[in-house]
Amino acid sequence: MHFSDYVILAFRNIWRAKLRSALTIFAVVIGATSVTIMLALVTGAKSFFLDQVQANGTLQQVAISPQQDITNFNDAQHNSGGNCSTNCTKLTDLVVDKVKAIPHVTGVARVAGQGMLAAIAYGNQNLSLNQTTAYDANGIIVNNVLAGRDIQTSDTTGVLTITSDYADKFGFKGNYGGIIGKSVKLLTQDFYSGVGANIQPPQQCNGPCNGNNQPNNKPTTLTGTIVGVIDTSNNSQSVRIPIEWMREMQENQMYQVTPADQAANAAQQAKCQRIAGPCNITQHMTLTTTDMLAQNGYSSLIAKVDNSKNAASVATAVKKLGLGAADAEASIKQQLTIFNVIGLVLGGIGGIALAVAAVGVVNTMVMAILERTREIGVMRAVGAKRSTVRTLFTIEAALLGFWGGVVGIAVGFGLTRIANIFVNKQLVSQGVKAHDIISLPPWLILAVVGIATLIGMLAGLYPAARAAKLNPVEALRYE
Repeated sequence: MHFSDYVILAFRNIWRAKLRSALTIFAVVIGATSVTIMLALVTGAKSFFLDQVQANGTLQQVAISPQQDITNFNDAQHNSGGNCSTNCTKLTDLVVDKVKAIPHVTGVARVAGQGMLAAIAYGNQNLSLNQTTAYDANGIIVNNVLAGRDIQTSDTTGVLTITSDYADKFGFKGNYGGIIGKSVKLLTQDFYSGVGANIQPPQQCNGPCNGNNQPNNKPTTLTGTIVGVIDTSNNSQSVRIPIEWMREMQENQMYQVTPADQAANAAQQAKCQRIAGPCNITQHMTLTTTDMLAQNGYSSLIAKVDNSKNAASVATAVKKLGLGAADAEASIKQQLTIFNVIGLVLGGIGGIALAVAAVGVVNTMVMAILERTREIGVMRAVGAKRSTVRTLFTIEAALLGFWGGVVGIAVGFGLTRIANIFVNKQLVSQGVKAHDIISLPPWLILAVVGIATLIGMLAGLYPAARAAKLNPVEALRYE
């Protein structure tokens, strides 16, 4: 017999027992559908993650930290920086130039973060600030802009971008464009001494003073205009400002006695000594400004390489400068491993359903043997070999699994289409351009159908072997 003859005969036998075959196929459909949906969710999320990584150029980035022992990309990227002590190298503009000189480095973005801002206010909403960051607007760090624009190189002070979670809380969910151009208040922490702070000289210190007799500065309110709304997934509860405004915020303004003040004070004292009688001396002090960003260094640096394959070698070269460096590949592989583990777990859950379906296939084929015992005897009597009977029942069981897999894929495809409708609405509300992220790749379709067919075939081995062992004479006598 040719293979096509086996298939045709097996299909006829399945068709003869429509109800029982349909119930068996239905059990396989449940298992195949479960596996399809669960793996489609994981593969869709994995593909979406990789697309986002490739879109923002993370694979071509090397995160650089002042701490030499930092090797994780995310830790290096979000390092607080500043105040370097031991095992640490300040990230100055000189270091930036050295990194730019490394082969395959096409650019460097300086990153500065600080905790001087405590809250952001709009209307009657006053929200705490999780993070305030600033970095060079040179295209190395890319944000998913939902409305308006990102920070530009021409921006200096008074402009900012907020993440979509802040825009939602301010009442602009689904209408992020409505908040563009609005003014917000930025409330600083106590002891703020940067731009806009009202620094009082020591002689006017009417309240608590610090050890240098400087007044403990009260919070300062700064004003900024929102120019863009950024996707929250990049960095939730975050405000980004131009790096020059960040530099001004980190300035340390305080009254000090300069050499010129010392000379003026000495001249007053000498004059008073020559005057007989009361003499008032006014202590001269000058308001000085210290660039703390230049003094402490940047929080981190992000270097861009010409090709993702060169990221690891660039990171190694950066470490030789006494800096901490990490490329994104290891971090991304770790996150992909998590996706793979989740896929195995969910696939295993669906596999349990397929295993239960396999029991149903065994039961169906055993019942078929009992019902067709005389038929098997006739086949053997007219010359059919045991291998012929075994192959016929094996292919029949495989067909049950095959059709279960095909229908399961069809049902899973329909359910993923429905799920995508709701997911797309959620993505649109968040301003994400991607759509239909839950999909069935060709390999998944072939894998589910193939596995379902294989399970059916394996489940039919025992019944097929049992049918092949029937004695032809006893089979013909069977009633």
